[in-house]
Amino acid sequence: MTIAASPRPQSGRDHRVDFWRGVALVMIFINHIPGNLYENFTSRNFGFSDAAELFVFLAGFASAYAYGRLFFAGHRLVATLKAWRRAGVLVLVQYMMSILALGVFSWGALALGRGELLSRNGLSQFIAAPVETMVGFAAMTHQLGYVNILPMYAVLLFLLPALLALARVSLNLMLAVSATIWLLAYVFAIDLPNYPLPGGWFFNPISWQLILALGLYCGFQRIERGYAVAFHPWVMALAGAYCMVAFLTIRFDLWSWWGSLPFPMLVTGFDKTYVSLPRLLHMAAFIYIFANAAPTSPFSTVTRDNPLAMLGRHSLPVFALGTVLSLFGQVIKYDHEPHFFTDTLLIAGGIAIQFALARFLDWWATAQKVALGPKGAHAVDPTRADSPRVGGPIAKAAAADGELAAIRKSPNERLTPVA
Repeated sequence: MTIAASPRPQSGRDHRVDFWRGVALVMIFINHIPGNLYENFTSRNFGFSDAAELFVFLAGFASAYAYGRLFFAGHRLVATLKAWRRAGVLVLVQYMMSILALGVFSWGALALGRGELLSRNGLSQFIAAPVETMVGFAAMTHQLGYVNILPMYAVLLFLLPALLALARVSLNLMLAVSATIWLLAYVFAIDLPNYPLPGGWFFNPISWQLILALGLYCGFQRIERGYAVAFHPWVMALAGAYCMVAFLTIRFDLWSWWGSLPFPMLVTGFDKTYVSLPRLLHMAAFIYIFANAAPTSPFSTVTRDNPLAMLGRHSLPVFALGTVLSLFGQVIKYDHEPHFFTDTLLIAGGIAIQFALARFLDWWATAQKVALGPKGAHAVDPTRADSPRVGGPIAKAAAADGELAAIRKSPNERLTPVA
């Protein structure tokens, strides 16, 4: 049994990717309003990793389709510029969210008469050293709390062409180089600067690139072989056992046991900045289990109409909106204990608004296609296995002469461009 055993048509969009993106978005939103009752039920309470690792892995998986196939077909410059353009969009969204974060907490301080709100999430630095902090703000080295994952993701997209170049030689080589960089970052505490404060980024892209590389590897495996990870009973048993150990560690507060093991912190720690090994293994085990779900399970038969898949289809605008809404939630929840009614209203209301945005964007995409006629049907779809084109003269020429058939169908053939 493999992920390829799913009844999902091979030529269509893999809605499972969108589904898990949607799951990650909901959990991120809940976790970004600390002190609410529902944060006790998100994935971080059942294992070492959380929604952030899942989100970056899925980004890598989708990148194999969105950029990798074009890169492997010989259009390396086009694929590179396409990835960098997306990174630029992320930078602009990051600036927008950061400015809105400043506005939300400043409004809260004025409206509620709680000036101490301006001491949260790194905001106090704007008061203590405004000039230096504005430099860091513009350079994205000073990142506000809960508004700090997109800079990491943007850096990863800037680095993506290097990973693709390695993958074009060998997928195993790409993983080996990525893992070596991850290890060196941990051993020597290599991180990007956090100017004007000491230390480095909370989401260290030099470490998190390994998660993107793992997603990229699985994406290419699925393109080439029809499945992301092959099913082996003993691997499934190990993955299940590890997830159970992680759950028991959290449930019974066994952290000290891990610390007593005679191994370095890389193996026994749970650092998120450098993605310590227990977090990495938990993410891999979780993904392996659900990637090999039975073909009849709800996780293998996700349709386009699934609400969470709809949410995941529009991950960036939904994430940006959810982040801003969660900051309003933090202001409202400030200095308040968990309360069922308030927490339910905040969480359910925020998620409903995000679903409304996703539904509108779905409608808008359909309306545009109808208005444009047949030409509108050829929009780029990053996770469609049958849509490697980017539109325009280059893609049309490539489609005409078969260059974009670069990803060969036989499992025994390497991922190389057609000569």
